[in-house]
Amino acid sequence: MSRRLSLLLAAVVLPVVIALGVAAGSAPATTRGGGTLRVALPQEIPTPDPALWRPLVQAVWYATCAPLMAWRDTAAAPDGFEVRPEAAAGPPKISRDGRRYVFTVRKGLRFSDGSPLRAANFARALQRVLNPVMGSPSAYFLSDVKRVSASGERLRIELSRRDGDLPTRLALPFACPVPLGFPVDPTGIDLTVGSGPYYVAGYVPHKQLVLERNRYYKGTRPHRVGRIVITSGGDINDAVRAVAEGRADVVGTEIPREIRDVLARTYGVNKRQLFRIQGLFTIALVLNTARPLFRHNIALRKAVNLAVQRTEIGRAGGGWPLSFTATDQILPRWIPGWTDYRLYPLAKPNLRLARTLARGKRRRAIMYVSVGDPLSKGLLDEAQVIVRNLHEIGLEVEVKQFSQDVLTARAGTPGEPYDIILDWFGSDSIGTEPAYPDPAGMIDQYLAGKNARKSFGNTNFSYFDNPAYNRQMVAADRLSGLARFRAFSKIDAKMMRNYAPWVPLTEGSSWLFLSKRVGCLKLHPVYRRDYAAMCLR
Repeated sequence: MSRRLSLLLAAVVLPVVIALGVAAGSAPATTRGGGTLRVALPQEIPTPDPALWRPLVQAVWYATCAPLMAWRDTAAAPDGFEVRPEAAAGPPKISRDGRRYVFTVRKGLRFSDGSPLRAANFARALQRVLNPVMGSPSAYFLSDVKRVSASGERLRIELSRRDGDLPTRLALPFACPVPLGFPVDPTGIDLTVGSGPYYVAGYVPHKQLVLERNRYYKGTRPHRVGRIVITSGGDINDAVRAVAEGRADVVGTEIPREIRDVLARTYGVNKRQLFRIQGLFTIALVLNTARPLFRHNIALRKAVNLAVQRTEIGRAGGGWPLSFTATDQILPRWIPGWTDYRLYPLAKPNLRLARTLARGKRRRAIMYVSVGDPLSKGLLDEAQVIVRNLHEIGLEVEVKQFSQDVLTARAGTPGEPYDIILDWFGSDSIGTEPAYPDPAGMIDQYLAGKNARKSFGNTNFSYFDNPAYNRQMVAADRLSGLARFRAFSKIDAKMMRNYAPWVPLTEGSSWLFLSKRVGCLKLHPVYRRDYAAMCLR
């Protein structure tokens, strides 16, 4: 599984912007229902087969799918959302050993063609993903599933091990229900019947998707516009220009830093057309606790956390303060349960205490830096600031550059001679985009002892292997819902406060550019663009 960009957690609703404490701009014109929402997408549109789901069209799947569980706004969740039943009649019944889940599908559900929607349709969807012939990239997310079966309105899923995030995974597009006879074909079968607020009414391979309202949808999700047209063509500059000139309404992909900086100067940020949401991924220093420099030397690890100038490092990487936010925690704030624990200085370093902890002894350190990847742009400039910062506490740092793939391979091999790694880190991903906001995708993946003991292919680059924290991660991984999120957030804070195996520096941001016609906007916590919730002026 590749390490790539984690998407964003936030909820922004226009005309009132409620995320990140940003005040709304001037009052917009009156909005209306109906109309056609036009989405400009620079990349080719992949096949609408949920088993071959690509994050590029994940907003399409959210608009056309009624999953068993879905991310929903709720006042009970401090982060503004949690996974709750949608097509399921209620929460699943879970066996005492945590390995068997039974979901009951709500009665009376239908696809957009009027055919009944039952538990067997969900079973068929999961069985297609699990079938090796399908070659589904989403099979990774069902690797612990032993058996899927359906009877009447009941869907039964048996796991090989206890895992509390199954309901979260079943909220993803690959679990979208399909007709019973839907074939297994590794090239993909276009799913045109919908179970959500919309359905695929037209598809020109790689070029255009047309979504129409599903008159059989009886759920509570909003579906304001009459039609959604997603058109592929040109490059990102063409898409941005089309929205700026009013020929399209939404840029359907992430906007590169150099373009969004120009847009920010023109339109402002979080006002009417350009929106920024914090907390995509974490740029951090990983300290190799298996090497002599940091092994058993918690004081020096804390000294590094106290000495780095996080805001200056962010500026050196470019796009500051628009693109990055200083942080001292491993988990980015888009992951539910995130709490600001205020562990280390963000604006001004504490050099006096850092020098005391470093004990004034001159040492040498080797730092690997990721280069070449789009998200690694600016890391070399940041590395130079870090070199100066660490010189202040007696660490003389030698920088070595590697491509993302080479760095990952080297760092994953025990005994590799590095002391520090500077790179970006996100939750479990698929391809080059996020999968879902689960804290285990960072805490467990990057810091569990089990991921530091392989002969190669480790993801725990700090080689931090603490039995007490390993047990806490296992216990947290058995939980679900808000209890799971809060448990991992506490582990993050305790590890950083007591052992400091990382030096988190900054969080990345995500951006969305809209035309003046868009009068309502809700950014979904996972899929970001909630086309169904948009409306037009």
